Amino acid sequence: MPEQIQAIINRILEWWRKFTKRQQVLIISITAVVLVSFIILGIVITRPNMVELIQCEDGAQAAQVKELLEGENIKYETSEDGFTFYVEDKDYGQMNVVLGSNDIPSSGYSMKDVFDGSFSTTEADKQKMYKEFLEQKYEKTLELQSMIEHADVILNIPEQDGTLIAKRDPSWATITLSLSSEMPEETARGLARYVACTLGNDNTDNIAIMDTEGNMLFPGDEETTSLSSAKGNQDVREKASHEISERVHKVLEGTNLYDDISVGVNLSMNFDENSYVDYDYSIDEGRTEGYLDSESGSSSNSVNGAGGVPGTDTNDEDTTYVMEDNNQTETSTEEFYKDYLPDERITTHKDEMGKRVLDDSSISVTCKTYAIYNQDKMEKDGTLEEAGQTFDEFVKANSDPIQQEVSDDIVEVVAQATGFPVARVKVVAYEIPMFQYKEGPAISITDILQIVLAFLIFAMLGFVVFRSLKTEEEEPVEQELTIDDLIASTQEEEEEELEDIGYTEKSEARILIEKFVDEKPEAVAQLLRNWLNEDWGA
Repeated sequence: MPEQIQAIINRILEWWRKFTKRQQVLIISITAVVLVSFIILGIVITRPNMVELIQCEDGAQAAQVKELLEGENIKYETSEDGFTFYVEDKDYGQMNVVLGSNDIPSSGYSMKDVFDGSFSTTEADKQKMYKEFLEQKYEKTLELQSMIEHADVILNIPEQDGTLIAKRDPSWATITLSLSSEMPEETARGLARYVACTLGNDNTDNIAIMDTEGNMLFPGDEETTSLSSAKGNQDVREKASHEISERVHKVLEGTNLYDDISVGVNLSMNFDENSYVDYDYSIDEGRTEGYLDSESGSSSNSVNGAGGVPGTDTNDEDTTYVMEDNNQTETSTEEFYKDYLPDERITTHKDEMGKRVLDDSSISVTCKTYAIYNQDKMEKDGTLEEAGQTFDEFVKANSDPIQQEVSDDIVEVVAQATGFPVARVKVVAYEIPMFQYKEGPAISITDILQIVLAFLIFAMLGFVVFRSLKTEEEEPVEQELTIDDLIASTQEEEEEELEDIGYTEKSEARILIEKFVDEKPEAVAQLLRNWLNEDWGA
């Protein structure tokens, strides 16, 4: 192998020495220029394109943006004052959504690009251009998300006529998405918050997001999104069931008793919105009534009878000092009102929407352990011989799963982990037989054929490479033949084959020469060439 490498180096040097010094310098210069050009082109092509993400208003906002960028592992650059952030164009859409979800409006586009029109452009035209600009911006930003293939955005922005009412009117957005995979509810809510924030809306009530299959991903009311539709209720139930299932898996795997665990959860949840008020009255210990709140009273007393005028006036005939029988009346009136305040406690109850009703829920757990039967091992320890069975017969007789007893502790563990009543928990366990037949040869005939074929292919490639690198050997120069050598060799052959020579009138030398020409024409041709060369050289 070193000889072959040296031969290649020698060929390269031989090719290089064919050029003059000027040509060699020119080749080196051109090669260096081309190489440097490719290096510069590679740097330019692979250099990330940084775009402006946001211009922060103060240091607090800049610190928040920096924390979000580092939390998302996004490469970024800042301006000299640290208030302007730049990110790679491939990360621009993702960070727009992240900033919008955190109520931070991004500033990646200049309004000058939208309103750079002629003097004939009216205010209404500018508002239409701004609306189209925002629609295209949202579509481009949304399509940068990995699960969104295409986005169609329709905006309804109130016309700004300069009045205060027009400024307070919120904008509307309807977004239709073509998805490559299912979009989680949290992602849809984050997109809605991003759009609402950049539109200047106070909330997401006027943002609706749906997919091309007609599924409402975000209906427009953030507070009731997850509970306002049957799909939202089902999503909440599935998430809660998955959380319970994971909890059961964790506690049962910790026992190291089972190889495989399957959990089925039938979770009952109440999505009704109910409220009621409790009034509770009480008084302090030792009192028979509450505290006095108000008091009213009235009392009247009068006595009627005949009598004269007091003083010095003379009494008339009807006046007497004797009280007649049954001539005196007496009236007494008394009214009173008191209001007492007992201790009062008013409690308002509002049922939790999506509350788990554990008493009506149930859970089923199937646990499996695998019993492995190895044919080689069973034949070696004599298990098959004791059973009087072949391995196939053993497999046929023991293929059915065997139910195992489950202790009350396992049921109690599941009940405690889920909060379900013990009566609503069902746990079953089975032993699943698994059979391993004898292992065949480590290398099959197919593998051997593939190895041989690969070896032949590599051998042929090596032979081709070796032949291409092998230098052509110079043909050895044949020694010149003289006439004496020619005659001597011919005589030796004639002595062995004298019987082949017949009587002829030709001379013996001529006969020998003719026979030599017939039998060895190549030698004769070589002899003639030598004679001619000698003549020409002379």
